Amino acid sequence: MNISEFSIKKPVTTIMLYAGFCLLGIISLTRLPVELYPNISFGRISIIMNIRGGIPPTEVESMVTRPIEDAVSTVTHLESMLSISKEGEATVMLSFEQGTDMQLAAMEVREKFAKVKEKLPKESEKPIIAQFSESDVPIVILAVTSDKRSQEDLRRIVDEDLKERIKRIKGVANVEVGGGRERKIIVEADKNALYRYAVSINHLISALGANNLNILTGELERIKDKLIIRAIGQYESIDDVKNTVVMSSPDGSVVRVKDISEVKDTFLEASNYSRINVKPVVSIYIQKESKGNTIEIARDIMKEVEFFKTFLPEDMDVIITKNQSEFIKTAIANLFDSLLRGSVMIIFVLMLFMGNQNKNMLWLILYGLVISIFLPPFAVHILLIGLIIFTARNPHYRSVLIVALSIPISVIITFGLMDFSNMFIPDIELTINFITLFGLALGVGMLVDNAIVVFENIMTKTEHGFSKIDAAIEGSSEMNTVIVGSTLTTVIVFLPMIFVGKSMSILYGGIAWTVTFSLTVSLFVALMIVPLMSSSIKLIHKEGSSKHIKEVFLLPFYRLQKRALSIVLRKRFFYIFLALAGFLGAMWLFQGMGKEYLGTTEQNRFTVFIELPTGAKLDASDEVVRKVEELLKEIPEVKDFTSRVEAWSSKVYVNLVDLRYRKRSINEVIESLRPKVARLQPAFIYFEEEQEVGTKEIILNVYGYDYDILREIAVAITTRMDKISYFTDTKIRMRAGRPELWIKIDKQKSSSFGFSTRDIADILHAKIRGVRATLFHTKASEIETIVRLKEKDRRTIKDIHTVTVSKIGDDKITVDQMSDFRYGLGPSEIWRKDRARMIQVSANIGQLPLSDAVNILEKELSDLKLPEDYFYEVGGEYQMLLKTQEEFKLTIIVILILIYLVMASLFESYKQPFIIMITVLLGTIGAILALYLTDTPVGMGALIGLMMLAGIVVNNGIILIDHANLLKKTQKNCFKIIFIAANDRLRPVLMTTASTIFGLIPMAIDKSEGSNLWNPLAITVIGGLLFATPFTLVLVPAIYSIFEQFTDILSKIIMPKKYKIIWMNFIENFAGIFIRKKK
Repeated sequence: MNISEFSIKKPVTTIMLYAGFCLLGIISLTRLPVELYPNISFGRISIIMNIRGGIPPTEVESMVTRPIEDAVSTVTHLESMLSISKEGEATVMLSFEQGTDMQLAAMEVREKFAKVKEKLPKESEKPIIAQFSESDVPIVILAVTSDKRSQEDLRRIVDEDLKERIKRIKGVANVEVGGGRERKIIVEADKNALYRYAVSINHLISALGANNLNILTGELERIKDKLIIRAIGQYESIDDVKNTVVMSSPDGSVVRVKDISEVKDTFLEASNYSRINVKPVVSIYIQKESKGNTIEIARDIMKEVEFFKTFLPEDMDVIITKNQSEFIKTAIANLFDSLLRGSVMIIFVLMLFMGNQNKNMLWLILYGLVISIFLPPFAVHILLIGLIIFTARNPHYRSVLIVALSIPISVIITFGLMDFSNMFIPDIELTINFITLFGLALGVGMLVDNAIVVFENIMTKTEHGFSKIDAAIEGSSEMNTVIVGSTLTTVIVFLPMIFVGKSMSILYGGIAWTVTFSLTVSLFVALMIVPLMSSSIKLIHKEGSSKHIKEVFLLPFYRLQKRALSIVLRKRFFYIFLALAGFLGAMWLFQGMGKEYLGTTEQNRFTVFIELPTGAKLDASDEVVRKVEELLKEIPEVKDFTSRVEAWSSKVYVNLVDLRYRKRSINEVIESLRPKVARLQPAFIYFEEEQEVGTKEIILNVYGYDYDILREIAVAITTRMDKISYFTDTKIRMRAGRPELWIKIDKQKSSSFGFSTRDIADILHAKIRGVRATLFHTKASEIETIVRLKEKDRRTIKDIHTVTVSKIGDDKITVDQMSDFRYGLGPSEIWRKDRARMIQVSANIGQLPLSDAVNILEKELSDLKLPEDYFYEVGGEYQMLLKTQEEFKLTIIVILILIYLVMASLFESYKQPFIIMITVLLGTIGAILALYLTDTPVGMGALIGLMMLAGIVVNNGIILIDHANLLKKTQKNCFKIIFIAANDRLRPVLMTTASTIFGLIPMAIDKSEGSNLWNPLAITVIGGLLFATPFTLVLVPAIYSIFEQFTDILSKIIMPKKYKIIWMNFIENFAGIFIRKKK
């Protein structure tokens, strides 16, 4: 008993089995994580080290950055390393190979760092080691507002409560607060009082630190327990700080902090401003871990914000100014909508081919097919429900319902198999994302193919007089080989995506698994559910109904095919040569087409970057930002904007109204702003569209040691890049040197006074910039206590010259007595990649494909002369693009070999698979033409589409050749076989092709948010099928006839019939003698 017979004889068991699987699938759908793309980003870990004392970038590089780099450079699976050394800060960003277990990587990084920690300067603070990159854009931006409270009060509430809550959320890597001023305890020493009481600044700092302690001093054994002994001295009020004794004399007099300084519980000078639509706010910028799920993390943040709001005062509010997960959810919803539209269109296609309609019904179906593309989502849902009711109630169209039922059953069970794979198969992490949903959308068009083939054969048996049950059993059993073979040839294409190339496996493995799961399920649905329903449901499928459909709809196609086949068969070699020439021409065209890695995703957001000359004050930056804000207020497409103002560099995050409600694209809005902001000198202002994946930048890394030479090279490169019309916002990603006052210590003089360079530097730093002496503890937070000179004593250059280092008798020892002063420029930051110094140059390339941008740039820089040991390379996504192209070449070869192996096994022939292989060439021609005509760059999506085509287009050839082989048993004339096979299989070929194409059309023409991710895949598959299908119907028969005639001729030449009989007799006799001897 085969499975078809089992399902017919045990209908209740079969229905319950599939109902159970569907239930599990629905449950799994609620469990599967949702994201826009599989997590393709390199796992990133950042080590951020702050160093007290204002150490310059060159010292940070040598004392901090290099030791950290050396320590972590041997971490397993490390792909690359980028470091930035700034004044008082070192950041080392580690990028790991795709697929790396980031939890293990983080543990190893911490172990390696622990070995070097003791060698770092004592001024180093506690490091931050987190799974993110500083360049990662915030996934959520919150704004805390109030009409009554000050910004400082809002900042305090955020710092003490909301910030800490968000930091504890799983997946949150970094939380930064902007706006308002931080509360500090400022101890401003009076220069004259220090001199009068002979107290050094370091003595004052030490006294504050030593008197603000709670220390465990020991334990006291008692009869029943131990008593902990603690010395309590922690400050409880500001008066405790003021009354701290700094120095005492033998006569009992003391010098307190308040005698030599002014103690203020105040706020530090503003380091940044934050505004939303010009209104001052306190903003919270939240970055996620590089491997974190954006939707899940954002959901947890929103929950925490809502909880925080429940006990906020009425005058306060928290506004969500950015939530990256909303874009992802919208994009996935749009993809689901395309999937649903595709299903509706497939039902119309089935009605067109399988229903018993008249001409009026034919036009109604065609009208519904067209209008379903343009209906709003809610109308598509209503239309789908209407179609289900109509096909269920109308016996003329119940056959459509039987076949179409394979779509929801297969899709729902696929979700269950995805969840099952995540639980039980190692290294599999399938989610609901663009890749897996596209696999389902592609599958939807092919899911009905098996059901169509089985149902059509069952109906043929019914027309030949079989009973309903016998027709269902016999009709489905006969098609086992065909549908298993066609399913295998499609599924086999996706195996290399899983096993060949790590980046391709991680990125597009989801398609491979979902298509494999859905098609495998559809195979069982075709062999179980279709026979069951065909034997149970009353259908009106009169004899000759196929002929009726021909007369109404397909007759022109039959006539055209017959005429085209006749023409091609008369000049078979010419048309085959033409097809090969077309393939070579398409490959030539393909080589010249623009290539990119992932493509880009247009969102309703962009960022304005405002950079001022190094050393510019915060107020100068704020002035420019306010002018940009005024320009943004005049743009009708702008929904709102959030400003993050900092000295030197500021950002304005701009949200636009939805694409459906604005007349201009993001690029058009930006271009309208560009000439206006160009007048805001000396600021350099540029724009970046926010991308969930991909980039619109070309990046050039320039390597060498001397930063002056590196900068000269970078300037020369940017000058040439500015000449390229396609490039905008050309910039050097490293700031120019900042103006500095250099204090050159005379070591001989300083030694004579008993001071080292370090001693003098520490005193200067403490008196001018200030030093954290201790922490003042409150119930909710820790407040830094900063010691420095009063502002009047550190305002001018003269004040720096006369800073007192020590006192000998009544004489002051000042800095200028042992130092020389001069002005200079020092690097503001030092970039290193893989332990080599570099400068990064970049430009916005807009819609220009990345490969075209690289070719244009390399041509422009071809005659640029570089000093010895200085060189440049294209960085960013271009390196991944090159790697992917190499993986693609290997994958496509493996796919073709696997397809041949399956078809050779299917036909039990070495030569017939070569006949069908012509369809792969035809599909490639169509796909390349479609990409070229629609001006679609060749990215990963298009490449995957080409690979998928290889497994899809061969199915039509398999249907033709399989039927021709069947006819050979009763027909001897090769050409008669060809015409009959082509005629008999035209309808199923058109049906299966149309169902796949119409299932993908909504995805190809979709212009909603995120649609440019799936457009290239859909365009590639549709273009390949549209071109390959008509030519397959004439060229495959032509090649088949050549092979058959050549085989006949060859057999006659090599061995005539009479010799063949003699040879067979000889073999039989020889074998008989051998067997008798063995006995």
